Amino acid sequence: MPLLFHPEHPALAGELHSRPHTVLNAPCAVAHLAIVPAGDAGLRELLTELDDGNATTVDERHHAVTFGALALRWERHTEFESLAISRACSGQTPPGSPVDDLPPGWLDRIAGDIVSAALVFVEGVEGGCSNAELPELLGSSHVVGSRVLGEAATVHTAFSHTGDGYVRYHVRDLAMSPDHTGRLVQRLIEIETYRMMALLGLPMAKSLAPGLGRLEQRLAELVARLDAVTDLAEEQALLDELFDLAQTSEQQVADSAYRFAATDAYGRIVNDRLRDLREQRIDHLQAVGEFLERRFEPALRTCQATARRQESLSQRISRTANLVRTRVDVGLQKQNRSLLATMARRSRMQLRLQQTVEGLSVMAISYYSLGILTYLLGGFIETDRLRLVVSVTAPAFLIAIWFLLRRWRHHIARDEEEN
Repeated sequence: MPLLFHPEHPALAGELHSRPHTVLNAPCAVAHLAIVPAGDAGLRELLTELDDGNATTVDERHHAVTFGALALRWERHTEFESLAISRACSGQTPPGSPVDDLPPGWLDRIAGDIVSAALVFVEGVEGGCSNAELPELLGSSHVVGSRVLGEAATVHTAFSHTGDGYVRYHVRDLAMSPDHTGRLVQRLIEIETYRMMALLGLPMAKSLAPGLGRLEQRLAELVARLDAVTDLAEEQALLDELFDLAQTSEQQVADSAYRFAATDAYGRIVNDRLRDLREQRIDHLQAVGEFLERRFEPALRTCQATARRQESLSQRISRTANLVRTRVDVGLQKQNRSLLATMARRSRMQLRLQQTVEGLSVMAISYYSLGILTYLLGGFIETDRLRLVVSVTAPAFLIAIWFLLRRWRHHIARDEEEN
């Protein structure tokens, strides 16, 4: 019986092998570009133009071709694309850039913004650049470096952009296999790529800082006004201002949350790759990880601090709005209680007036009823006897009419309760 796998099983199983390293032999050179595409940038289509018939496609995120002595590899990441160009460099000291072997103007056709550009030169123990020649190769006199992978290689870089925009790394192979060389080069490329991707959050953090300061100052002013507000209308106006402040704050959070989360994730990857290098310090040089800890970590912490400020500001606005909303609710309850008390007093007054009118109505109805009775009996009974009859029957009329009106009122009240 065949097994029933989850629809995503093939993709999940292949994720561990989605970005295999390239097997490299020293001496060689690798150029790597990280590109944020502009819309549907056709980098993969550009790559197929160089295909000499040995293209390899793993899935829709990976494509590799060869062009003469060059091996080109394209990958699609979450928010950027990468292009790695490698070439063997036998006999060249220092190794030349593989970008020089591309067709003229081919790179200029890439649509998108290049975030990271790295050149990694791998040389053997014999020959190659001397330590004195490294500053010229790396484009700066401030060189950092260390022994890596248990002293199987040395890595030097200046983290400095030269005139062509590439950050250069020099690797000296002391005792590495081709697999080790490929993994080391991949780690260096990932350190450079994710370092630059992480730093994309820094300009946003700097641009948000003044606005956050203004929002925090505005919130402090609104909180200070709470003690001076006594009128319900002023409290509602203060609540409206807090809602406007909350809207502005939440909009900033929504605009920057993804960027700061990505910066944090990329920074973790850089630190993981640095640990994988297993650096050992070279006496007279600052180690790569030490350099990044002093220069790269503050940028990450700035982004983290800005994200925490945004979260703290949002929580403070929420607490203040809840406080003002509670005051408004209490004020409304007081108004409602006062209004209900006034309505109760008016109801009692209306009841008393109704009772007074009811008593007058009994007197009026009795008076007119006795008058009608007097007219009806006037032709049959003498005047003296008629007065006696009226005097005797008047209390009975009063009681009967009062009782009838009372029953009628109770009947109306019962009908209203039932309805």
